Parts: sequence; C-alpha cells; structure tokens
Amino acid sequence: MIGSCLCGAVKFEAKVDKLKIYQCHCTLCRKQTGTASSCGAIVNLDDLVWVSGENNISKWEKCTGFTSHFCTTCGSSVPNKFKNSPYYWAPAGLIESDDIEVAANIFVCDAAKWSKVSTKTNPFETRPEVEELIALLCAKNA
Repeated sequence: MIGSCLCGAVKFEAKVDKLKIYQCHCTLCRKQTGTASSCGAIVNLDDLVWVSGENNISKWEKCTGFTSHFCTTCGSSVPNKFKNSPYYWAPAGLIESDDIEVAANIFVCDAAKWSKVSTKTNPFETRPEVEELIALLCAKNA
C-alpha cells in the first residue's frame, strides 16, 4: 500500500495486505488533526519502506511526550516510530487504498459530542496497553 503526504514530498510503502487502524478520540489527537478522531495504523518497522522525503519530516513534542511528526512543506502528519517498539505509527488518511478496517477505538470517553464517527468497534474508555492495541491491529485475518 502506497501512502503520501498532501504535497507528495513524503512517500512510503506499507507492505501489508490489509491495513487495520484505530481511531483515537482524545483531545490531543483531535487538536492535532482538526477532526473528530485521529485514524492510525501500527506497521512493523520492516513493513514500512520510505520511498522519498524522509529528510523532509520535522517533529514537535509536547512536554508530556506527545509527539507530532509532519511534512515540513505541507504540514501533513506522517509515519513515525511508535513509542519504544519495533513499529511505525502511520496516519490512515495518507494511504491510497480502500482496504482499511477499523479494529479499535480508544479514548471513547473523550469523543466529541458533535461527532458522528462510530466508536462501537472494540471501544476502550482510555488507552489500552500498547501490546493489546498492537495485537488487535496486527492480527491476521481469519
């Protein structure tokens, strides 16, 4: 699956057959994206290949440790190493495929009251343990 930022400077390939994502409804993700929820995938480090623009990525970090990685040209969120793990977090909206499945919803307790985004798939009131989230997103289809 190919992905790119808004201007096309940052391009990558996720070597997966189907992308499972989570929707995060926390206030930080809503502010970062300007939307009701942030939609992201967790991809093995070996399964994400940079095609171009990796040197065009900047990072902003909040004092709490929350980070935002973005294209320095257009400002789009871009993939980044997920915590201290062998995974990348990748914004689902950058992927040029419809073969994407919502596998979990986190911070449903913070979901915007005005939002019509469904929070019914594997809802978590707050953040689940990282291992539990990775297991949901990286589970092979039956």
